Parts: sequence; structure tokens; C-alpha cells
Amino acid sequence: MLKFKCLIGFLLICFSLLAQTPAITTEHGYRFYHHINKGSKKAQRGESIRAYVNVFIGDTLLSSSRKNLGGTYKYDIPPAGATLDHYPPLLDAVLLMGVGDSASIYQPVDTTMRRFLPKGTDIQKELRFEIALDQIISMEDKAKENEKAAALAATIKKIVEQRVTDYVAGNLNKELTTTKSGLKYLIVEEGRGKPVQENEAVQVHYYGFLTNGSSFDNSFERRHPMTFPAGAGNMIPGFDEGVMLLTHGSKAYFFIPSKLAYGEEAAAGGAIPPNSELIFYLEIQ
Repeated sequence: MLKFKCLIGFLLICFSLLAQTPAITTEHGYRFYHHINKGSKKAQRGESIRAYVNVFIGDTLLSSSRKNLGGTYKYDIPPAGATLDHYPPLLDAVLLMGVGDSASIYQPVDTTMRRFLPKGTDIQKELRFEIALDQIISMEDKAKENEKAAALAATIKKIVEQRVTDYVAGNLNKELTTTKSGLKYLIVEEGRGKPVQENEAVQVHYYGFLTNGSSFDNSFERRHPMTFPAGAGNMIPGFDEGVMLLTHGSKAYFFIPSKLAYGEEAAAGGAIPPNSELIFYLEIQ
């Protein structure tokens, strides 16, 4: 009974804060509530931020930076004048926030989003992002981080190139696990986080290689991981299957036969020829 009363009290405080904080319509039409506004310097275009971010639909938690990433989520704010195909709610929110601030921002659910939402949430019309801004990274510090990231990307590439060579030579055969579908994988570091869940929004850094040793794509040089709903069919079948075998924080290799990749079609602007086996090194954030 005492726990119930405490919960009611907490909810009343939250509703009181919302009632006292008028909604702001942001630049791109999102509804924004500032819960804690310390009046500190706001994030600027071109900077990066780290924030604790929870995403809800109704009372259902869809993702949490603490649970999924073990802490904060990093977001690179597009520079002034950048034109985007889509302006995410996080962009509008962080430009109104400083370190130590907390806020909520609401995004209308469209038909594409609806396909990836849990059953029983059809009545809900908005996603709610709960954001607590932890750090602002200046453009100067960001440049230094980018230099370190470039050096790290080059180091990882050399390691992956050697693994590709070893795989083609048959030197990894005893270390590989093969699934019923034909996917081969090698976990080089088991993550300490929770297992990846179906439809969970995951962030993945990756290098993609052909068996001839050429790299067709990677996220390390872009300094930003790829985000997608796990196991939802948005990725090639072999990649989707492999990600569902991992825990957050894992580092692994996927060796994906063409039937689980692009089959007889070329891809990546011709960088991936038809009937190509693909090799991915990836790190689940």
C-alpha cells in the first residue's frame, strides 16, 4: 500500500510539472515540454551531445539508452545550413536544451512507424521521447574526437582485412559457428549487455567486405553507427539473423552467403557484384 501511495505521489508530481510547463511547438512542428531548464548554454548546430533518452508509446518503453547502450546516446547535430530528408524530434529538442536540462518531445506516429510498434499500441498516436542532456561536445572537441575515430577506423580496417584473408584461406574454419540457414559467424568479444530483442532499435558500427578483400561500406569512417529495428526485415536476411544472436556490447564477424545477402542482384551502386558472399565485422552498441 505504501509503495502504491508513493507511486501515486510521483505521478502527481510529474503531472504537476507538465501542467506548469507550457508546451512549445518546435521548428519542425513537434510538441516540446521543458521539465528542468537550468538556463545554461544551449546546444548549437554542428556540436554533438550525449543524453539519456527513453522512447515510449503510451506507457510502453520502446528503447532506453541506459538499457540498450549502457548509458548515454550520442547525437551529432547537423551543421547550420544542412538540408535533411527528415528532421528527427531529437534535433529540435537538443537545440532547446543545455547540460542538466530534461524535457519531453512528442512525435506523431505515421504508417511506416506503425509497422514496427508493439501489438496493442494502435490507439496511441504519438511517440514520447524523454531526454536528459548530459554533455555538449564543442566543435573543437568534436574535431579532436574525429581524429581519434579516424585512427581507430584505420586500425580496425587492418585487423578486419587480415580476418578476411584468413577466412578465404580456410584458417578460421574451426572457429566458426554455422546456423541452419548457412550463416557463419564468429564472436570475438561477448558483450556484457542484454540480448538483442526483436524490433528493438539497435545501433551497429560495421565494416563490410567482399571475399576479394575490398571494402564496400563502413560506418566507422562516418563516425556514426547505423540504427535499425533488429530482426524486422529491414536488413539483408543474414545480417538480421546474426544480430539476433548477439548481446549489446558484442563484437563479431558474419560470413553471409549470397542467398542470405543480395543473391543474383548487384548492390551498393555496383560495389557488390551479383552472387557475392559478404563479410561483416560489427560492434553492437
